[in-house]
Amino acid sequence: MAKLAFPHNIQNFLLKSLHFALRKTNLQGQFVQNSQDSFRLEVQGSQQEILNFSDSLQNYIPLSLQWTFKELIVLESFSKENLISLNHLFVTHFLTPLELQQLSNKESPNFCNLWAQWIDFQPTKMTFLKEEQRNEIQNAQDLIESLQTLANLLKQNECIFVKTIFGKKELVLLEENNPPNLEEIGEDFCFMPYSLINVKMLFRVENEELQALATLEKPILKLAPKSIFQHFFPIAQVNVLLPFEPYLVLLSKFLDSSLGLYLLPLRQKRKNGICEFVAEDSKPLTLSIAQNSLILPHRFESYKPNSIANAFLQAITKDSLNRVNALYLGENRTLFWVYFNENFKEALTFNFESNLGTILETFKTLNQTTQSLLKNFSSHFESIIHALESLPKNSVPSQNLLDLVGMCGVLLGLGESHNLKASANAVIECAWKFLGKKGPRIDFRLERDTEGKISLNTLQTLRSVMSFRLAGVENELLCFGILDSLAEFFANFSRDMEENYQTKGIVVCGKLFLNTQFINQFLHYLPKTSEIYACATMEFKNKTL
Repeated sequence: MAKLAFPHNIQNFLLKSLHFALRKTNLQGQFVQNSQDSFRLEVQGSQQEILNFSDSLQNYIPLSLQWTFKELIVLESFSKENLISLNHLFVTHFLTPLELQQLSNKESPNFCNLWAQWIDFQPTKMTFLKEEQRNEIQNAQDLIESLQTLANLLKQNECIFVKTIFGKKELVLLEENNPPNLEEIGEDFCFMPYSLINVKMLFRVENEELQALATLEKPILKLAPKSIFQHFFPIAQVNVLLPFEPYLVLLSKFLDSSLGLYLLPLRQKRKNGICEFVAEDSKPLTLSIAQNSLILPHRFESYKPNSIANAFLQAITKDSLNRVNALYLGENRTLFWVYFNENFKEALTFNFESNLGTILETFKTLNQTTQSLLKNFSSHFESIIHALESLPKNSVPSQNLLDLVGMCGVLLGLGESHNLKASANAVIECAWKFLGKKGPRIDFRLERDTEGKISLNTLQTLRSVMSFRLAGVENELLCFGILDSLAEFFANFSRDMEENYQTKGIVVCGKLFLNTQFINQFLHYLPKTSEIYACATMEFKNKTL
């Protein structure tokens, strides 16, 4: 499983929860450390007793991104080495599914009682801030009264303050009939629906993403709102996470009629809120989850020489790969390598003109069909062509295919030629508005020159985009078609490399693969026999290109 965050905390919690489940069923058992990231539970009992115990674990073991049950085997006797002692395990402050149900059920005697006897949860000091007056929360009744007061303030369009394991936040309520001013929300926020039901109602989300949101780690996922709810959000992709603190779960019980909460950075001192005292702030995980359940961490590092090659090698070593393809699509030059005999070989290089002013001059010298296309495009989109013809005619070579996507964005009126990176981002964002799975086929064609060298004909790609725009294809569909066709191009090329070099599977890296729309299309076209592996670090920034 992926190593994401707090793996030792989670192991401690699992050990304590499993031990508690053993005691409840009066079974004898012990824990053995297999490796740094795996352990086994050895249990003695009849077949029926062990099956009953296994069935009960759904009450004690929540979903996790990093831990999963691997196998059930029969042992002749208990192990005598690498035994795990439970005597000195620290408190992780996690709750089991059954405990969370008891804590959050208004009919339960333990509703809001963080101070009850839980397996591995102990509340830290909590303070209720009411009109700047501080009062320590010491019991369930204190917490109920505090949360009810804060819920009432939120319903009155007041902002409240919370101090959490993820730092200080402002909370703003989203009620369908009384939404907040989006200008006040801004773009730097997370949205916290109360449940998976709310997530499914508000956002376009896959089952794999729903499962990830519900895990113990409570990651942030970027999700696109459904069109009917887009007016509640100022951006095309929203950072979404479920309540990640017990008291935030409990707060939602006092806000049943609303859709969720915006979490904003603390912008000013607030008079009302809850402060939970934590030793050190944590940083939430931000992930992308592909349709095959592949986890892609939003982990970025500064670019250094060989950064991308080292990222590929780490993934290759981790998964013990011998012959594999490797593809980088991100902020630096595009790479497609094949790995065999413990070395990388560059299978395809990219080097193309990115000055659209120069490209227009080239179009004027090509065949009659291209000249006619340019003439028609110029008459329909005169302002775009006029701006491009005024550009200097110096050559601006590029090795990054995201620049090609950005050039397409300029031709679609989504960006400016002086900032192809922003234009490419506009294409990617526009594509999210398309709800389908199939776009127009944009031409990504490999051609062989007179010297036998193979290269991508980027001029043909641009001509293809111009033709579809002249035909009246709307930008949302056309932008999706650009990404869809690029995904198909690389999936087919990976298949060809598997046939030519006897490689198996592909390691991916780069920010474009963090876009679930793109990676899901890539998986759609990738041969079903090809495994896909993600790098632990997915992007490398701050390189001067």
